[in-house]
Amino acid sequence: MSEIKIKNKKFFKNKIQMVIYIILFVFLLCMFVILGKMDYHEEISDAEQFALDFNQVSKDNVFKYVNTQDAYLELTGQNTIMLLGHQTEWVNYYAKILNDVAKELGITQINYYDFLSDRSEANGTYEAIVNFLGNYVTYDDLGHGKIYAPLLVIVKNKRIIYVDDETSLIKGNKTPNKYWDEYQINRKKQELESALTKYLES
Repeated sequence: MSEIKIKNKKFFKNKIQMVIYIILFVFLLCMFVILGKMDYHEEISDAEQFALDFNQVSKDNVFKYVNTQDAYLELTGQNTIMLLGHQTEWVNYYAKILNDVAKELGITQINYYDFLSDRSEANGTYEAIVNFLGNYVTYDDLGHGKIYAPLLVIVKNKRIIYVDDETSLIKGNKTPNKYWDEYQINRKKQELESALTKYLES
């Protein structure tokens, strides 16, 4: 009789342990799922992200990312300074020069539109941007316009006042660090300073 009681008591104890283990397992599983879904990435500013994407440019840069729709609205709007590009060394070097000049002139924002995926997908809004830019983009034999990077567009009072695509289609075997020597950098800075100053004039 005493043996049966002992056995029952032992079985009951195992049952409690089993329930506790199940509860702990379910709790740990829930915590694992919750923690797995949490976003641990800290929010960083557009300027910080731009500096990560283009290491020639300082962290306190003037660039703001815009999507396709915003790029179209900005370009067809009243006033904007927009750099169209994607992650290449040519854009990297150009963005540094542009950023340096903009900061010297007190410009606090230049919109940046990465068009690469939209161009490859023939996105409708991208095509509308191409049509808007008209003669400032490159056309193939079939009449299809394409944007190449880097392309700087300045719009003032709903009119394009400056376009720069100097290094978007480079001929010959030139690399950005060889092309952008001291002379070329100073020449481009003077050109950009003139264009941006015109933009700032009332």
